[in-house]
Amino acid sequence: MNNAVSLKPELGRFGVWLGSRSITPELVGQIESLGYGAAWIGASPDADLAWVEPALEQTTSLQLATGIVNIWSAPADEVAASYQRIESAHPGRFLLGVGVGHPEHTQEYQKPYDALVAYLDDLDKAMVPDSRRVLAALGPRMLRLAAQRSAGAHPYLTTPEHTGTARQLVGNTVFLAPEHKVVLTTDAAQARAVGRKFIDF
Repeated sequence: MNNAVSLKPELGRFGVWLGSRSITPELVGQIESLGYGAAWIGASPDADLAWVEPALEQTTSLQLATGIVNIWSAPADEVAASYQRIESAHPGRFLLGVGVGHPEHTQEYQKPYDALVAYLDDLDKAMVPDSRRVLAALGPRMLRLAAQRSAGAHPYLTTPEHTGTARQLVGNTVFLAPEHKVVLTTDAAQARAVGRKFIDF
């Protein structure tokens, strides 16, 4: 369980989020060379996390984080074993992000919140520390759970206004890593067109 001691991981002010299930050593080296503190790998990476060590071997300080491992498709015991393997080889450079993704991979219905709590219980049993995991969280209940059971929250596809509210909910002792979309243009119409195209799943 989390306590009053700050659990904020040292990830730098800005990171890069990639909508892929892994990252190449070459790309992670480029990200580090640009001065970013962390690279977040989305799109529900597999439980074995086999891409992590080769990427970390090509960098010296960049941290890698999953944004996020889907609890429905990646068994907690397998993810925990992967975490321990990575931590043994590269101490303090991997942050395990987990969350309630799409549930197509499971046949048995379970409430998302309850399923995530049970998953965290399994990670606790496997000695994955609060300080090296974050939770995908948007709503108040999930944000509070992130503050209580992890090093922080990783809200995806959110707004600056939501980030302000989320910070109030999680407090200052845990990490808040919102994923914000940025369009590099001063043309508002062009920015909206790019944004709409991206989120039109």
